[in-house]
Amino acid sequence: PITNFASSEAPALVLVLVETSPAVMLIYRQHLMAARVLLEGLEPKDWVALAEYNQSPRVIQIFTQQKQDVLRGLRGLPFHLGTAELHCFQSMGTVLDWLEPVPGRKSLVVLTTGLDTEQPRRWEALEEKLRASEVVVYPIALGGTLRGFLKAKYPEMEDGTHLSFVQADRDLKEMARLTGGRAYFPKRAQEFSGIYREISSAARLTYNLGFAPASRDGQLHKIDVQVVDAKGRVIAPAENPKRGYQVHARQGYLAPAQ
Repeated sequence: PITNFASSEAPALVLVLVETSPAVMLIYRQHLMAARVLLEGLEPKDWVALAEYNQSPRVIQIFTQQKQDVLRGLRGLPFHLGTAELHCFQSMGTVLDWLEPVPGRKSLVVLTTGLDTEQPRRWEALEEKLRASEVVVYPIALGGTLRGFLKAKYPEMEDGTHLSFVQADRDLKEMARLTGGRAYFPKRAQEFSGIYREISSAARLTYNLGFAPASRDGQLHKIDVQVVDAKGRVIAPAENPKRGYQVHARQGYLAPAQ
């Protein structure tokens, strides 16, 4: 049984995590110059932090309500020209650990190619953290034009044995799905402003739906949020979001232990 359902008015906490690989340096102006739209869409009482990752994550700006400080940090991001090692999953896991003790309504905006060079893949460890975390993840895939070109020109790269944008796209979509966020795949620089505007709105305007867990076993439990009509019949979400509703909700919860 649902115990409470209400819009959340608590200040948002948004951490922006940026991949600073050599590849991203070539296209960074496309997304960083539009990042002011994300910051302008937040309320003065909302908090923003900035971090970057390549082989490991590093904090650039701790949580602040001074959005201009974050913009200055974005303009001065250090891109790592000497290495092509990308530890996306491990870096995101570390950032989730940083956010875990921070109280509040937390969102993680990840600007990334989604590629991870670490072997073996650490996806399973990140997936477990995403399921248990209270952080909503919004991945924004970088290199839209390059992604499409490589998938069409070099299909042999997409067989799962090499770095694969197809696999990266699946991973980014799953990060968002597990946490109730949304993944974005812009193809043109002009799309970033609209994406940032949508994320800032989602980070501020959310609903809290509460229920008493059926068991207190300290385990992960799956949940499925659906919308029903007055007679209790499930209303299918619209294939076209502009013509109906879409539900973005966590896929599970970590039950409290006895």
